[in-house]
Amino acid sequence: MHYLSRAAVALCLSQFVLCVQAQQPTKPGEPPGYTLEATKLPDASRLGITQIPLEVDMNLAEQFVRIGFGPQVLGQRGFQSTKFLTPPLSTAQAAELVRVVPEYGSFRGAAVAEGIKQFAGRVSSVEFGREGSPVLYVQLPYWTHQREGPIPREKGARIPDEESNQLVEELRKVFVAGLGAEEFGPDTIDKRKIRIWWHH
Repeated sequence: MHYLSRAAVALCLSQFVLCVQAQQPTKPGEPPGYTLEATKLPDASRLGITQIPLEVDMNLAEQFVRIGFGPQVLGQRGFQSTKFLTPPLSTAQAAELVRVVPEYGSFRGAAVAEGIKQFAGRVSSVEFGREGSPVLYVQLPYWTHQREGPIPREKGARIPDEESNQLVEELRKVFVAGLGAEEFGPDTIDKRKIRIWWHH
């Protein structure tokens, strides 16, 4: 039994050593016996990508939100999810989608939609969902070409921290002071993503 264990370890190690030796040049100064090739990816427009963030099917997105909010939106008993989030949306699509939830505690869908529209072309994306109560995540761009909008476009300039900080303060003014959000701040993982949450 002990002999079999040694043989198994030796076999495993010999494969490793052979693998390593196979990638070593045969003589010092000679190139390795393999090559690397790179293939350029197709242009985004050829893949059907014409803007960032990608557009979603709004009929499906509305169904998703209606199911998630369940009785609060549908007005009947049934299925709901107390925790869900859409993929990144443009401000136009996010504004349309929050209207699906007319009212939830201090959250007012029509008013929040108007608040979102104020940041069109200035943020990268908006996610909408529910963490018990309604929540938005607003992604801030690092570079000007990362703002929502049509592509292709030239590489932009880095957005100064002062400008980003000003944008965060505008978001706070609109959503906390103006629209009654109770929690506001950076996401725990992505500090360029601002979480905005309303309590029921």
